[in-house]
Amino acid sequence: MILLLFGCSKETEEQEPLPVGSTCNPKDICHYDLSDKSGANDLFSSWEFKGFQDITTDQRTLDNLTYLAKTAVFAGGGEDYANLFKVTFQLSKEASDLSECQNLAAFNLRTLINKITGWYSSNEPGQLSIVAPEKGIEFIPNHASSTFPVLQFEAAFLKASESVESYEIKSNKLYLTSKEINEKLLFIAIED
Repeated sequence: MILLLFGCSKETEEQEPLPVGSTCNPKDICHYDLSDKSGANDLFSSWEFKGFQDITTDQRTLDNLTYLAKTAVFAGGGEDYANLFKVTFQLSKEASDLSECQNLAAFNLRTLINKITGWYSSNEPGQLSIVAPEKGIEFIPNHASSTFPVLQFEAAFLKASESVESYEIKSNKLYLTSKEINEKLLFIAIED
């Protein structure tokens, strides 16, 4: 049995966001290549969540909360580098299977501890709203599902997701912007 302990000291809260790029340790599970890559990506591509990015600075830094939550899942899952868990997002052109949204297109979102299905609308370019009804959220427990970083990440991620109002695609990156939240949700296109 693995016991994970994470503190809640102010020292942890005041840390600088994690840098992203060539200075990261390659064995770091949050080592991301954010360089632009060519490809035909659109809203219907498959996307992997990399982190929250400050909306005001547009720096190449990501939040610590996502890193701590992914680390908890990684440690609880036996530190398997070959099968790192991915938070994924996929929009469909097909109608949702949920009874209250049969005429609206579906989306699938897999977080650290939830599988979420619902519907979305994108009436104008750059505009996006997603709705996940309670019966579209399935809890999938793992060894780290009750740790503070995972619970905090899930709460922050779900709050941001529920209030998405716009998107922007730049190269292989999808940015979702939410109402009243000072961070963008940054996704990278999943390469086939």
